[in-house]
Amino acid sequence: MTGVTDQTGVLALLGAMDVEVAAIRAAIAQPRKLQVLGCDITTGTLDGHPVMLAESGIGKVNAALTTAAMAQAGASSLVFVGVAGAVAPGIKVGDAVVATSLVQHDVDITAFGHAPGVISGVLAGGVAGAALSDALASAASSIGATVYRGVVASGDQFVTSAERSAAIAAQFDAIAVEMEGAAVAQVCTRLGLPFAVLRWISDTADSQADTDFGQFVHKIADLDLAVVKQFLG
Repeated sequence: MTGVTDQTGVLALLGAMDVEVAAIRAAIAQPRKLQVLGCDITTGTLDGHPVMLAESGIGKVNAALTTAAMAQAGASSLVFVGVAGAVAPGIKVGDAVVATSLVQHDVDITAFGHAPGVISGVLAGGVAGAALSDALASAASSIGATVYRGVVASGDQFVTSAERSAAIAAQFDAIAVEMEGAAVAQVCTRLGLPFAVLRWISDTADSQADTDFGQFVHKIADLDLAVVKQFLG
């Protein structure tokens, strides 16, 4: 038991695609369907722990809206799971990345004197909760994953260029890139909702990304369920 989930409250579990949450959804006992802010949410218990689950859809706007809906539905903390592309050397397909912080790499108002990924002096993203992230990393390690910790960069694009990957890594000191996490982080930060993000590496965000993604993504549902069950203890 990590101890993190001993607190009173409901853990929100979020993924962007059905393949990322299907196994978790099937494992929820006494499921009940809600619709909040137009988002479908399933509530129930997982291994005796109260949870809610949602599939946001791909992209930052979908992720932000669903995060807000889960907060409104009564979530006390949130874990976002799914896939990402690696942009740092040595990280391989099948490895896990637990975010220390997240940033929107496609936010750029540098013409007005702001740093990339920053809006009016505020990070377009957020810093993940330390206790939740530690517990999530421990859970991933316990099921045999090689776990990396670092910055995850998000943007509304599926990166398939080694040059673009290298630029994102250099500009934001990022180790992985995906399409939703920083929006989840920004909403959670604004709302004061503790959160953590785990991304399984499905590709290396280069010219082979679409092929690698297609070959790996079918494994995600079972990995997400395994790590969440371990996280819950």
